[in-house]
Amino acid sequence: MEKLKKLSGITAELIGQAQNLQRIVTELSKLMGEYSCRNMDIPNDVPADMPPNIIAFPGAGFGRDIKPIGTNDNALNASFPAGRLPAMPGRSLPDGLMDYRPFLQRNGLILLSWDKRITEMGERYAAYWVTSAGPPRFYASKYLPLEDFPSARPDHKSYAAEDGIEFYGQEAPQYVMHVAPELMMNNPRHGELRAAHIKTLQEQGSSVDFSYKYLLKTEKEKNRKRSCNSEKETKQHQAG
Repeated sequence: MEKLKKLSGITAELIGQAQNLQRIVTELSKLMGEYSCRNMDIPNDVPADMPPNIIAFPGAGFGRDIKPIGTNDNALNASFPAGRLPAMPGRSLPDGLMDYRPFLQRNGLILLSWDKRITEMGERYAAYWVTSAGPPRFYASKYLPLEDFPSARPDHKSYAAEDGIEFYGQEAPQYVMHVAPELMMNNPRHGELRAAHIKTLQEQGSSVDFSYKYLLKTEKEKNRKRSCNSEKETKQHQAG
């Protein structure tokens, strides 16, 4: 009985520590995002009559009468068609939106966009990528809560980077933040533009290995093996 009480106490303490760590990670993510926004190099070639830090996204119906965005997400759809927001490399995101670019770039991948949606489980976010080497393959993450989103990784093939809609009848997300709108699947100059986009990211100091040939099937197999090895080591340690 005494051992059971002690075990319950240890479990409660571990849960408390995990919750504290989760809060720290969330706050750190926010601070890093704010820091990255403030320290990005903003080009000076924006026409005076264009809204600051907003790049027109071809085909999305953007005009020069776009109103500034506040911190209220409900204002997004009122200001932008279909809640589509573009920000090229080096450009700040609209006010009130967290910048996840520093967290979501991965070896062998180029971050295309992310979206936010409201589900029965609360706010959920999904990220979208295209491979940076070899044939262009498009992937998406799972729908994740905010605290887990900075560590998002590809989970399945997807062509929903443009509008966040994976299948017919799915409700559109609250907004889609495009950070590489020129690399959409239906762009015939995709290969040429991909190289130019990678060069821009590298010039901005990205240390991602863009020459790595990412294949989701291979990565999942690697993760499966690592998980199996970790379980074996844990069992061996317990047995010892």
